[in-house]
Amino acid sequence: MKRLNKRKKKTNGHGPRASARRFRAVFFDIGNVLLHFEPGCILKTFVRVLGKNPIKVLAFLKAKDLIDPIERGLLPPKELYRRFCESFGYRGSFATFKRLWSDHFTLEPSTAAMLKAAAKTHKVFLLSNTNEIHYDFIRKNYAFPRHIHGAILSHEVGLRKPEPAIYKEALRQAGVRASEAVFIDDLPENVEAASKVGIHAILYPGPKELRRQLTELGVL
Repeated sequence: MKRLNKRKKKTNGHGPRASARRFRAVFFDIGNVLLHFEPGCILKTFVRVLGKNPIKVLAFLKAKDLIDPIERGLLPPKELYRRFCESFGYRGSFATFKRLWSDHFTLEPSTAAMLKAAAKTHKVFLLSNTNEIHYDFIRKNYAFPRHIHGAILSHEVGLRKPEPAIYKEALRQAGVRASEAVFIDDLPENVEAASKVGIHAILYPGPKELRRQLTELGVL
């Protein structure tokens, strides 16, 4: 009789891991979660290639009328290339420009491995502010996009984190309630916004601590 009760205790739906089974979807940010991204690297690359003043190059890269439209899908890659050529007298090909624009990512293998593991038991999505050139490069050069169930990308949905609408769109695409979702991001404002929508949001703490938290939540 004692043996039977002990078995029931393991499967009665109580305890931290059992309650954590309510999570059905996991959303991963890309930059500085799956891929290390250092803005200074792209600046150094363009300064070297262009031979221009770093301040002028930085002003171009940080211009609000560039970043916001390109991440909302309102500025096509060819138009970005045209502006770049016009601003700096750049004579390289469009293909070379795309490589320069993108070739500054470094994979975080531990987080990528967690994404792959989570995808075996949960719906896994990317949720990222990005642009068409970067995401095309990522799909061609890294394996983790092959393991996801979908991607909510700012340039495809016309929304950017931390806008509440992008989290609601992510939940809609995943077909889950906010209480059934986990989201990992490296920026406090994005984590806070997701939390306000009702998502269990994690400020990326590094791979070791992330693994611990996802294990505790029953995701891994």
